[in-house]
Amino acid sequence: MSHALFLVRMDVAHDHEATFNEVYDREHAPNLRGVPGVRRAARYRQPSPTEPRYLAAYELDGLNVMDSAAWKKAGEAGRWPGEIRPHTMNRHLTKYEWVGGSSALTGKTPYVFWVMMDIEPHREALFNDLYDNEHLPLLLKLPGSVNAVRYRTSDAGEPRYLCAYEVENTTLPMSKLWNETSDIGRWKPEVRPYTFNKRYIVSERVLSL
Repeated sequence: MSHALFLVRMDVAHDHEATFNEVYDREHAPNLRGVPGVRRAARYRQPSPTEPRYLAAYELDGLNVMDSAAWKKAGEAGRWPGEIRPHTMNRHLTKYEWVGGSSALTGKTPYVFWVMMDIEPHREALFNDLYDNEHLPLLLKLPGSVNAVRYRTSDAGEPRYLCAYEVENTTLPMSKLWNETSDIGRWKPEVRPYTFNKRYIVSERVLSL
């Protein structure tokens, strides 16, 4: 069941955006998807002005895939390193390992709601227990909430935990119904006060390989 996720978030200079998307979709993402151990590659776009506009998610058999010669060769192939990378900015390249929720993403919904946060260490065990056994089951009962996978990173400067909710529309995440459901049970009084460094990103899928 254990697997990994490489999440890449970035912006691009506005006058290079069209070329950025063309090369990403036709060359860069397909090259990385073809590396042994890469299960799926998907790209997303999100409208928030406070977070990087573009996301790419690479589902991997394990983080060791990124150490392979094939991965490194694919990342440097084609027009990406010379024509595109120099014009990207605000880059967040984060390696995650699976920690809970469903066994994998399905890749079937048009939107993904990314929730990132830290938890105070003395509440981490309870955080993981309630997330998997109470919080996610409640949220996954909501219409339009299809699947959720949790990950953890040790990369410096990033929130330690990530939950990717696959949803059918953009109105459900953070809606009144979503927030009221989140308040049910022990999560609100026993876990939420000890979370911090939170980020909420609703993204639209633009490519799936």
